[in-house]
Amino acid sequence: MQRFPIALVVVVVVATASLSGSGCGSPNVASIKVRRENQELRNKVAELERREQGHLAQIRAMESKSTTVPSLPTERLETLFTTHGLRFGRLTGGADLDPKQPGDEGLKIYVVPTDGQGQPIKAAGTFVVEAFDLAKGDGARVGHWEYPLDQAAKNWFGQAMLYTYVLPAPWQQQRPEHADLTIRVTFTDALTGRSFTEQKAVKANLAR
Repeated sequence: MQRFPIALVVVVVVATASLSGSGCGSPNVASIKVRRENQELRNKVAELERREQGHLAQIRAMESKSTTVPSLPTERLETLFTTHGLRFGRLTGGADLDPKQPGDEGLKIYVVPTDGQGQPIKAAGTFVVEAFDLAKGDGARVGHWEYPLDQAAKNWFGQAMLYTYVLPAPWQQQRPEHADLTIRVTFTDALTGRSFTEQKAVKANLAR
């Protein structure tokens, strides 16, 4: 059976819905119906994309020879609340880790695993965080931090309006030359062995 990209299917369905709605009923009713159908389709596409990301991560975990975590069958994973992606918190960025010193002394990364519906879940795993100064000609990496399973667990916050990992990342050698940085976070789920990577542009206060 020939498969078509999800985006193409959405365009065809939305176009069909628009044409069918334009020929019957009042214009306002038809417009509302089309908007509602479009939103439902977008929600379905988002869920399918999250599931696809989870399946691809499962394939990568199975192909990787470095993981020692046995992979669960896909049908078993579908019945569990497992990680399908990552989401950054809005506070992610430069952090004043030493109030006695001017400017930021590093970064704080607020990040949480998400399930197949995009909802945050408390999933155990390890993190690798990298920071890049893309303003430099070579896009140099200016930081690399690793958080093994036990250390990551200590940085989980599930109270006081927070439901996320908060990963402190102090400058390792010297402050970056530019305030605009890009961070890349890789999370490896301890349950499934699957890895997920997301990146985000952030800003740091480099006052001296």
